[in-house]
Amino acid sequence: MNYSIAIRTLGTSGEKFVRELESIKRQTIQPDKVVIYIAEGYKRPEYTIGKEEYVWVKKGMMNQRVLRYDEIDSPLIMLLDDDVELADDSAQKLIQALEENQLDCIAPVTFRNYKISIAKKVYIAVTNLVFPHWSEKWAVKIHSNGSFSYNNRVKRDVYLSQSASGPASLWRKSVFHDLRLDDELWLERFGFPFGEDVVMFNKLYKNGFKLGMHYHCGVRHLDGKSSSRAFQQNPKKFYTRSMASLMIWHRTCYNLTGLPFYKKMWAAVNFTFKVIWLFLVHIGAAVYLRTPKVLWYYSKGIYDGLKVICSSEYRQISNYILEK
Repeated sequence: MNYSIAIRTLGTSGEKFVRELESIKRQTIQPDKVVIYIAEGYKRPEYTIGKEEYVWVKKGMMNQRVLRYDEIDSPLIMLLDDDVELADDSAQKLIQALEENQLDCIAPVTFRNYKISIAKKVYIAVTNLVFPHWSEKWAVKIHSNGSFSYNNRVKRDVYLSQSASGPASLWRKSVFHDLRLDDELWLERFGFPFGEDVVMFNKLYKNGFKLGMHYHCGVRHLDGKSSSRAFQQNPKKFYTRSMASLMIWHRTCYNLTGLPFYKKMWAAVNFTFKVIWLFLVHIGAAVYLRTPKVLWYYSKGIYDGLKVICSSEYRQISNYILEK
């Protein structure tokens, strides 16, 4: 099937963006189009491979992703960040896997948690309640407390998944439109849309579409951090993360049309435990960083998140589960 490529950028990734364009030029199956959605007010990069088109759109990680893509007519659309490098046959492998497994979307594994050291696995388990699993079916599972688990015993190239990593993904364009992802633009309120990936991809899964992850298609995330660097350096990130985590959990795991009452209560209990556990983790962070503001930011984020999900503005957003 024919495909086109859509890249979001600020035009500031430099050499990483050059490597990405060069890797696109080497694809064994060439895209119909390469359309680059650049934020308004930013200058077009000078380097070119001669086939890309530029479209200026409203700035924002979600604003630059959740588009109609009217410039693209191909049935498949590959969404890329501006710091991704493809192997020569990456597009070919993704298209083949999508068709053979009858998927609606497939994403390459760019964050290989299953390969990190035991010490790092313990660290992310303690600090984020992110654990390994040994499923024969799933790459990533999303749990009722909003945390995810990852496959720690990868035996084949492609697995079904309940979420995915966002630097690269191949979608059926019709499905991308059907998901009404513009309903998730509320994430822009944080400046840096923490949790964007899980909100987008888990919506696909929870609405009955098929999502897959490919472990060996040669896609590399060069990690330009063009949008996340300022976020990570600001102590207010503890506020943003706690508020965003609560709102994402409420939208994706709790406030779901058709979810039985007992499952809602189970999700609420699990998330409450997570909030208490992470409060203890943030006590440790406050001691390590020698600033009590860490605890204040974390608690303030939870409080303000509760206020938002109780607001009339938030309640006007269409439910995460789409009407059939």
